[in-house]
Amino acid sequence: MKLSKVQLFTKALVALSLISFVFIFSSSVFAQDGVKDNRYGGYARLYSMGDNPYIVDPDNIKYNSAYSSVYSNFFWGDIGGNNGNPEDGFGQFVGFNYQVSKGFTLGALLTRNDFLSSSSFAYLDPNSVVALVNSNPAADVVPLNNNFTLLGSYDLGDFTVGLGVSYASTTNDFKPATGNGDKNSASQFGINLSTIGKISSSFSLDAAFSLSMPSATYTPGTGDKEEASATNLMFNARGFFKLGGKFSLVPTVMFYNSTGTYKVGSNSTDLPSFMGLGVGAGLVYQSGSLLISGGPAFMYESQTISSVSGVSPELTDSRIVFPAWNLGAEWQFTEWLVGRAGYVASTFSLTNQSAASATQVNENTRTAFGQGDVRLGVGFRFGGFTLDATVNDDVLRQGFNLIGGGVRSFAYLSGSFAF
Repeated sequence: MKLSKVQLFTKALVALSLISFVFIFSSSVFAQDGVKDNRYGGYARLYSMGDNPYIVDPDNIKYNSAYSSVYSNFFWGDIGGNNGNPEDGFGQFVGFNYQVSKGFTLGALLTRNDFLSSSSFAYLDPNSVVALVNSNPAADVVPLNNNFTLLGSYDLGDFTVGLGVSYASTTNDFKPATGNGDKNSASQFGINLSTIGKISSSFSLDAAFSLSMPSATYTPGTGDKEEASATNLMFNARGFFKLGGKFSLVPTVMFYNSTGTYKVGSNSTDLPSFMGLGVGAGLVYQSGSLLISGGPAFMYESQTISSVSGVSPELTDSRIVFPAWNLGAEWQFTEWLVGRAGYVASTFSLTNQSAASATQVNENTRTAFGQGDVRLGVGFRFGGFTLDATVNDDVLRQGFNLIGGGVRSFAYLSGSFAF
């Protein structure tokens, strides 16, 4: 039976009233104690603010385990973004931090193979060693997933030290009734040593060193054993200088290096090696609930493929990024609603090498530009509960067509609860 326009309008009005009632009721229940503290945020918040590297956020725990002390008694994680599957999403993970005793916080992360933090020691198989071994059609190594990370931090007064350990593994063994079977396995161990501290009343810092070691092995019943492994080293640090008034200067530095080997029997070859060095300088302005942060950064990255005697020389592809801009702002609309905006843009120079002969190299260098992007986001805060979301740009461009249309309002969601 087809409904009339009046009936449709009435139903829509009733639905809107019901949603408004539930929202207002929920707001009053969660907000009875008021906003307890400033423990909130996550990937959706930082992304909305232009991938901002100059502000403190629980997302920093992924790289610096000492920050678990700042966010103790805290449940957090990502609901993720849409990947076309109504029962799942990409980038989902869950974590918690609990203050066991004065100064000591224990926490954990359970991350998956779509973890959106490639520089974290909890990121799985950044070198694709499983795929490399599985390039042999006889191999069947199960890709790594469900990485468990244990975090601990201890407050020493002016400084807090942190330790993080992560581990994931898979097996796929075939045992025939007679003869020798095949064995497939993969694993990854990661460790993070970190600190946050106060040097003086106007200067504080954070620093972290991380190591991850993925490996994959295929052992056939007969024939040569095949294995690939890699070592990834990462270092990052930030300084926070109070300039007076409401301004702070935040310099940043990061470095990573990656090497690996691929062995078939007694023959061993080097995997492509990676190296990166980045520095940045951000200016932060904070006045009440208004936070504005951003600045330029420089980044050098390279990938080197070892020479093969009589076949090709050593080849290096590199990228110099400057300037890379990360700009963001956050402000409070109401007691329970936070608005965010950001912008990213970059200019870089690409150098690619190819083999001209066994000893000579062709080289091409060109300028390129990263796609500039305006970011929007919101945060819903009810007492200790916070839901942060990146806003789909088309929400604004669609206007009233959004009502009943097929445009998603939010692109990515993070959630947290401070207790």
